Amino acid sequence: MFARTRVRLTLLYIALFALVLGIFSAVFYLGVATALAPTFDLGPELTNEQAAEVAYQATVDQIRLALIVADIAVVALVGGAAWVLASRTLRPISEAHARQRRFVADASHEMRTPLAAIRASAEGALATPSSEADLRRALGVVVDSADQLSRLTNDLLLLARADELPSDRRALPVDLSVVVAETLDAFAIAHPHLPRTRTTLGADLMVTADPDEIGRIVANLVDNAYRYGPGAARPPRVVTRQVERDTIVEIGDEGPGIAAADLERVFEPFARLHADAGTPEGSGLGLAIARSLARRNGGELSVTSRPGGGSTFRLSLSRFR
Repeated sequence: MFARTRVRLTLLYIALFALVLGIFSAVFYLGVATALAPTFDLGPELTNEQAAEVAYQATVDQIRLALIVADIAVVALVGGAAWVLASRTLRPISEAHARQRRFVADASHEMRTPLAAIRASAEGALATPSSEADLRRALGVVVDSADQLSRLTNDLLLLARADELPSDRRALPVDLSVVVAETLDAFAIAHPHLPRTRTTLGADLMVTADPDEIGRIVANLVDNAYRYGPGAARPPRVVTRQVERDTIVEIGDEGPGIAAADLERVFEPFARLHADAGTPEGSGLGLAIARSLARRNGGELSVTSRPGGGSTFRLSLSRFR
């Protein structure tokens, strides 16, 4: 992103310099051409030397005036162009700063809940004499809250590093259907109470990607589909297939759906579309992490949905040949 921005700004500055140079040359040329035009009103009583001196002085004065006009025009043009370029250059920085402030505020809010539970449980246990059962309950709250805080911290670190490319990253040709099948098996073992997904896997769908990161994306999307879908009655559907030069993973549910205005907002960190009591628990980082990992592997994660009609998340990766 920064490399493309650097190239774009360089080309803009070159174009601006060429425009300024062209305008300066045109104004200066017109001034000099006017100055050198034979329009001097010389009296016949002047000698040739005096006439030449008068003509020379008049020419110098008009060239000076032409330079002043050219300089004023160039300064005005450069000032206006610099103002526009500065605004365009600083706009993404300002937006990134605003996103960073929101991110820090949201992260602090999410961390405050488990920290408050830990402190309240510890202070309650220390304030009054308690039985062993009460102490065990307080310690249980502390452990659960610490686990929640640990998961949130790990998700924040993963999201912060999602744009980096570590030296030990495994970007190898892998079969996308195999990665998806292994991820679904691991998810089923970790959640034995949930019904298995409705799965249709295509054959020979080779991609160049990190299988662990692709598995994390699929696991996040499947978990999200179970959370917001209708439950055991209609488990999520998972499909892998080829579309032209891309390999696709689609994970769909039959939940309440997403309004058109919120289709991109769901990928923002800590995005919560329904902040009511029935909202499933979670940090709101799963989809943001999934999209960041998808882009790090050269793919894209998108969603199609309509209110009341369920949602389908699509992971697109370039097919390996």
